[in-house]
Amino acid sequence: MSRAPTVCVTVDFDGHALWLQWDSALSPTRMSRADFGGEVGMPRLLDLFATEEVLATIYVPGHTVETFPEVCRRAVAEGHEIGHHGYLHKDHTRLSEAQERAEFERAFAAYDKVLGLRPTGFRAPGGDLSTETLRLAAEFGIGHDASGMGHDVLPYYARRGDRWTPDGPLRRGEPLDVVTLPVLSSMIDVPQMDFLIQPPISGLHGYDKILRMWLDELDWMCQTLPGGVLTLILHPSSAPRGARLRVVRDFLRHARSRGVQFRRHREVAARFRAENPFSPAAPC
Repeated sequence: MSRAPTVCVTVDFDGHALWLQWDSALSPTRMSRADFGGEVGMPRLLDLFATEEVLATIYVPGHTVETFPEVCRRAVAEGHEIGHHGYLHKDHTRLSEAQERAEFERAFAAYDKVLGLRPTGFRAPGGDLSTETLRLAAEFGIGHDASGMGHDVLPYYARRGDRWTPDGPLRRGEPLDVVTLPVLSSMIDVPQMDFLIQPPISGLHGYDKILRMWLDELDWMCQTLPGGVLTLILHPSSAPRGARLRVVRDFLRHARSRGVQFRRHREVAARFRAENPFSPAAPC
């Protein structure tokens, strides 16, 4: 019996941490985007998820948990998964190993203090992993990651220790006991829905076009890899603004009408592990 297609709705609830990294002037306008995300956008998304009976995975920096504790507690109370997203949304490719450890530890402390939990999933801030990020994540008990692009809709085990230079082929490292739940750039809201001068994002595409693109990706998966997992990535400072929220609603409704199962990342990772037990010697 074939499995119903799976969609994972995820949210990157970055808050002020995002702008603290990018905006050295700390513009009040930039900060107000984060205010909207925490005070307006995230509650709107949670309301929509409740109406549509969808449980999401919310990747949130520790700084954001401390800044918007009530809406984060609401998300937990309503059954959504909280994922590790760093403490201050720092680019892990620019951090030393000691700095990466500090980011993991400080965020875990915030999750414990504010929410009383310890996430088992991770998404790198900005989506970029260093060569050591997932090895460190595994040391901290992280079992699944949502940063990789080694496939479009099929989970796989990550690797550690890859090496590459311009003068020779990739030297693959060893399998790592972390399940990668891959992402598609076409399933991210911000590049389609938003406009920013710095960093440059020239979105503001027609909403019908965005919905059609997301549904095309779903149709392709259902037809080509029906056991796949399609991940939608939303940001509360973007997708819930004005009529954009209807795009998300319509996608959820269309997907459900096509027999999709909505799952949190931890559920998909657990299912993948059960069906594909980890072996240190297995190819990734």
